[in-house]
Amino acid sequence: METTGLDKYNDKIIEIAMVKFDPLNFEVIDTFSSLVDPEISIPDLITNITNISDSDVFWAPKISELKNDIVNFVWSFLILWHNISFDIDFLVNNWVKVDNNIIIDTFFLANILCFTESSLNLEVLCNSFWIWFEWAHRALNDVKATIRLFEKLILKFNKLTTEKKHLLFYIFNKSQDRNIVFLRDLLFQNIDSNLTFWDFEKKILKKIWKIEKDEEFLMDTNIDNNNMSKIFKTLWSVEIRANQLKMTDMVMDTFINKNKVVVEAPTWLWKSFAYLIPSIIHSLKTWEKVFVSTKTKALQDQLYTRDLLYLKDNIWFNFKYTKLKWKKNYISVRLFFDEFWLDDIVYNKIWFLSKILLWFFETKYWELDELNFFWQEYSYLRFLNADSFLVLDDKNDYKKYEYLHKARVRLENSNIIIVNHSLLFSDLNSETWVLWKISNLVIDEWHNIEDSVTDSLKQNYSLKSLWEHFDVIEKILNKINSKKIEFLKYKENLFSKLELLDDYIYSYIDTKVWNSINFKMCLVKSDFFEQNDFDNLLKKIELDFLDIMDKLSIEQDYNFAKEIALLQWNYDIIRIMLDIKTDNKYIKIFSYNDNNWISFEYTLLNPWEYLQKNLWLNVNSCILTSATLKIWGNFDYFKKILFLDNFQFYSFDSDFDYKKQATLFIPTDLGDIKNNSLQIVNFLWRFYSIVRWKVLTLLTSYSSIKEIYTSVNPSLKKEGINLYAQWLVWSKVKLLNHYLSDPANSILLWTDSFWEWIDIPWEDLKYLVIHKFPFIVPTDPIFQARSVFFKDPFLEYSVPKAIIKLKQWFWRLIRTKTDSWLVILLDNRIITTAWWSHFFDAFPNDVNIKKWKSEQFLSILENKF
Repeated sequence: METTGLDKYNDKIIEIAMVKFDPLNFEVIDTFSSLVDPEISIPDLITNITNISDSDVFWAPKISELKNDIVNFVWSFLILWHNISFDIDFLVNNWVKVDNNIIIDTFFLANILCFTESSLNLEVLCNSFWIWFEWAHRALNDVKATIRLFEKLILKFNKLTTEKKHLLFYIFNKSQDRNIVFLRDLLFQNIDSNLTFWDFEKKILKKIWKIEKDEEFLMDTNIDNNNMSKIFKTLWSVEIRANQLKMTDMVMDTFINKNKVVVEAPTWLWKSFAYLIPSIIHSLKTWEKVFVSTKTKALQDQLYTRDLLYLKDNIWFNFKYTKLKWKKNYISVRLFFDEFWLDDIVYNKIWFLSKILLWFFETKYWELDELNFFWQEYSYLRFLNADSFLVLDDKNDYKKYEYLHKARVRLENSNIIIVNHSLLFSDLNSETWVLWKISNLVIDEWHNIEDSVTDSLKQNYSLKSLWEHFDVIEKILNKINSKKIEFLKYKENLFSKLELLDDYIYSYIDTKVWNSINFKMCLVKSDFFEQNDFDNLLKKIELDFLDIMDKLSIEQDYNFAKEIALLQWNYDIIRIMLDIKTDNKYIKIFSYNDNNWISFEYTLLNPWEYLQKNLWLNVNSCILTSATLKIWGNFDYFKKILFLDNFQFYSFDSDFDYKKQATLFIPTDLGDIKNNSLQIVNFLWRFYSIVRWKVLTLLTSYSSIKEIYTSVNPSLKKEGINLYAQWLVWSKVKLLNHYLSDPANSILLWTDSFWEWIDIPWEDLKYLVIHKFPFIVPTDPIFQARSVFFKDPFLEYSVPKAIIKLKQWFWRLIRTKTDSWLVILLDNRIITTAWWSHFFDAFPNDVNIKKWKSEQFLSILENKF
């Protein structure tokens, strides 16, 4: 189907198609296809995607008129669908009953068999299987493509080894869902398997293998650390640069003298080698580990799979290195096996567990980010990831098989350990350390350290997730035939109080956020605690939690340690949220979505003080580095807020010739950025039409993306220009793959979060358009809470953070000395406001700046092209 949007209650069907086919040879028997009058106007955005307009459906039948035809065509046949969870709700809400039929969803089948794919989107999967797919987002074409995809998936399943099929059969046998049972009988026709749990466990453990002890720590005290240029000369593909050698010597000196330094190093300098080489030497000579922490997965993987591997292959001394990620990045073997203790596993979890099983046979680094998960699977991951005290507990029979344990054993005897900020900052606050005591630390991508600490220490709760936890507990109690009367009474008492708490929160949010939007969020202030006696409510909630945990702890037929720990974790969050005395330590946030689910979360109010107490004062040597650290020509902003008085500061200049290579254009006649959307759209349409290719436009809101896309895309389509926009119907991977497949005729509309997520090769990007300065939204709860630390929060906090982000946007364009690029800044405030001069600091001093009228600029471009 095609619809007017994603809201199953308010959006309408605009096209429906069905195909009957022979499941033996996949030949088409019959088709049904019709446009549908939605009785509402079709949004421009949907017309852009589907090419279906109001005029196309003007004479089309209504869905109520097609109801009988649809039901008669479907009859009692098995239904094949791709991502049924979206489509079927639209039919059911229009009284078209097809949910009693047996259903096979190619989305979920692909989720098992194609877990290495970057996306499970129908178009992406068809491309992967070389299925010709013309006119995506038209119903009949989508259906025919789904049939071909199903055929390919069956062939792929049949190629699995017998061992894998036996293990999958065991998982499918754990469900009584009739759709799973049907597919089990279809897929495993020739499998005669009677695996017991112990057989299942044994086969998997054999594949996972356990670790006893890693190799010894490597040392080499004879390495000369006074001649770094000699080492760089052995790196045949690395151009020796003077500033790179200076930084290498400085890092080596920092380790030797146990100093702490801040280093601003531009992207061209290859700063990773400048800190990795002295880190290796220092570790080999002193028997001390060096930890290197990064913000993004991309840089962590680059250091591990490219830079360190290259150094190991090309320098003459041997060393060991490993990487370690946050505990939630690893699956727990014990918790995986625990899932099979219950006999009836729900439909979606069968697919999830089957995917994990096949991944066990393929994983190289044991990290969950090797996989892609759809939204419902994240609730399952919460119960299976390694962020549990049980994983590294000596009582865990699977401890030596646990991926987190194996990663930690490798850490023990490695010279260099690559970690991410999430693990580094959360581990500092953990009662059960994953990392060793850190003496030598390098933090790369340090410019966004505040956000990293904030996210790493964030804790959240919702009644919905607690309901899911109690559902699992009840199933276990049923399985062991425990008397549940007392448990259910405690549960009812607890949830009556938690539902009352949700009502209080709902009312509070409505007093703070007035506009009617699907998602509301607000900062919890002292006035919330003045309205009700939360001390008394909290005491009652605590007693209910204790009653339940006591009840579970005395059960003899099952060890509820994991479940009790999760209950305690939920209570601790509620306790901190309702205790007004913790307001001076935490930022507390309430929110609810359009499904009326209340949630709340908290994080540290003062991450800077946390870093000083837990990190700066405890490490011997520390290197903080990034390409963008100075503001207004100095380090004062970071020095002040991060308590860096004991740090030394260094900055290395770029050797790019910005006057020749880079141009910053600022149009002077487009009006006030707050109300000039029409002028912006017209300017961008002409600009895109002229240059045609390799353009990235960065915007600060989805509404701006949608407005620009719907306004200019129809015209660009006619000119053969592809406009790819980030919004709900595009995944990151799909968007990027589309662009990179034809950058010579493609333009991107992104938010800044996308730009941080991925690097685009320099040859595929020539133009950067910046819509607005990337200010924090003033209503952002974290910004509101931390503003109390500044006399002028806008100039002292908001402006510096925006400048850093703007610098990142610009500097990530830089790749080679021979390339040239154009940056267009559409925010007129840089030339009209009192604080405009601050933002020129985001760009190099010698960049070529042009302040022209837009028509003059576009005319010059037209003559050039």
